[in-house]
Amino acid sequence: MALDDPKTIRKLWLGFYAVLGLLLLLDPKLLELVHLREHDPHHAAKFIVDGWPVFYAVFGFATCWLMVMVSKLIIGKILMRPDTYYDHSPLDPTRDAKGRRLRDGR
Repeated sequence: MALDDPKTIRKLWLGFYAVLGLLLLLDPKLLELVHLREHDPHHAAKFIVDGWPVFYAVFGFATCWLMVMVSKLIIGKILMRPDTYYDHSPLDPTRDAKGRRLRDGR
């Protein structure tokens, strides 16, 4: 069972989706909705959306997606360097500290 075998990768993805589906089906609010679990008044919803089935799974996925997009769009722009950033050595005598070509007089 090599990890680079396409059949193995397919089995791993199927296992991942099976575990994900099982976790979604075991959501306490969903179990209350289909009457497999009694309502617990100590865990009552404080907001309307807290009572929705699989709310926390959807909220967690949306939050994770939002963090990735913010990182790529905003933080990526701050930390991004031009493609030519490493083209010139800082010790190159024909360029200044910012990589600009020096005039012939220097």
